[in-house]
Amino acid sequence: MSSFSQRLHAVRRSKNVTQKQLADLLGVQQGQISYYETGKDEPSDTVKERIAEILGTSLDYLDGKAPVQGESPKDFDEAVTLAHRIKVIRTYYNKPQMEFASMLGISQSALSSLEKGTTSPSAEVLKKLGRMGFDLEWLLYGETEQPESAKVVLEQTATDWEISRIHKLLLKLPLDKLKMWRQMLEIFVAGETKGK
Repeated sequence: MSSFSQRLHAVRRSKNVTQKQLADLLGVQQGQISYYETGKDEPSDTVKERIAEILGTSLDYLDGKAPVQGESPKDFDEAVTLAHRIKVIRTYYNKPQMEFASMLGISQSALSSLEKGTTSPSAEVLKKLGRMGFDLEWLLYGETEQPESAKVVLEQTATDWEISRIHKLLLKLPLDKLKMWRQMLEIFVAGETKGK
């Protein structure tokens, strides 16, 4: 088996995508995916690129040219276009296009077009990204009140998102349980700050 066939099989399974799902997205029969994965056939470069996009990995990884799976934009600070910022967000959260598209309520091919810059996001997609905690000024224009790298913006958004999820869970607890969790958090935070 070639490096491509082995890695295609491994990545597809790790992303919980069936051969049938991948075949449907590519517009081929399921048997064709089986041929790709067993090394009986190898797709064209165009089809390989499409497979990499669908599975949220890089073509270099699938072809055995990169040792690490997944996309990693060369530098988060290079997120200079709206299309690239959308791709950076998806990559930061390590989501394949299919899963991230579902989160945005659009098709995988629509997300692919957004990431290539061939289409612009709808107001609904922008609202959903905003609800995820992303500053729309940064998303649309790459600007924030203070000049920050895309990585800093993403990490702060991820932190805010997790805090809001924890807050929602805590609101459901009775007072005695809240006090217990506060005490546990205080102990944990004290231990973390001592270790630094």
